[in-house]
Amino acid sequence: MVMAADPSGWIEGPTPDQVELPPATEPEATGADDYLPRSSSSAMPDPNAASVPRLQARVHRRFSTADVCATIPLSEVRFRPLQASDLEEMMTLHTEWFPVSYDQAFYDKSVNGQLFSLVATHSAASQSGGSSSSAAVVHGAEEPEESLLGMITMSTFCEHHGEDIKHILGGECEDLCKQKRSRGPVSDTEEGQAAQSTGNTGQLAYILTLGVCDAFRRRGLAKELIRRSVAHVDHNMPEVLAVYLHVVTYNQAAIRLYESTSFTCIEHFPSFYFLHGSHYDSFLYALYLHGGHPPWKWRFRNLWSLGLPTTWREWLGAAPPGG
Repeated sequence: MVMAADPSGWIEGPTPDQVELPPATEPEATGADDYLPRSSSSAMPDPNAASVPRLQARVHRRFSTADVCATIPLSEVRFRPLQASDLEEMMTLHTEWFPVSYDQAFYDKSVNGQLFSLVATHSAASQSGGSSSSAAVVHGAEEPEESLLGMITMSTFCEHHGEDIKHILGGECEDLCKQKRSRGPVSDTEEGQAAQSTGNTGQLAYILTLGVCDAFRRRGLAKELIRRSVAHVDHNMPEVLAVYLHVVTYNQAAIRLYESTSFTCIEHFPSFYFLHGSHYDSFLYALYLHGGHPPWKWRFRNLWSLGLPTTWREWLGAAPPGG
């Protein structure tokens, strides 16, 4: 599932059943789109492989280079939930960003509000001073007035966090989440973000995907998407004790982003991903909220490597028991 003021192409978060793609063995056929540049996503195992997709999303008609994006102040970027009309563009961007294949249910749940989503948009009208006639014709097609620059999707459903909860909170989902399941729906008041429907939601918020279009990277947009999403959980979901994600270990751009936003590396999973014919490891990163904290096992394991606190009382006070 998965960047920001620093690196780019961050994308992370698929669950193990979403991460298998066959290796690319056939040479790429030539076609009308061969002139298009390829994705520069740092999530790709081999950025020079023929399997790296070309940039076909509509947003690239407006923002083909970083220089073009540099003329747009971040104050003109707007944030809202995904909606049904975003479906095609969302699918195209996810193909460009991730070396995995998501099923249609993921996309449908993202645009209909069953999963939390936040998308950063820019309107051609806002750039031209408010004129709604600013849409241009590019490559024979009318340029969309609103462009999707980046997005994040997140789930609190227990089916998504699965066995991860043991590593993050030190207990089983059935024990930790069952009390929350008996409560009513989660309220949603911040920025119109779509609330998840009730059901088997629990004490973890799992960042499924995060990405920013190629030309708008290194502007701080991914970090802002994370900040707003975490703030939404903090303000509206008091039962959630941690926001977390998986990141493939070679994606140093994503890792730097998460560490810059106060996420902590909790676990290392060998051969978690199977991408283009090869296995890759995963790091699990978590950000704790509402009194949540890592299990005691993790804290003891990292006590010495992180540096011994001034006193045991200081360390115990920073890590309340429970795990």
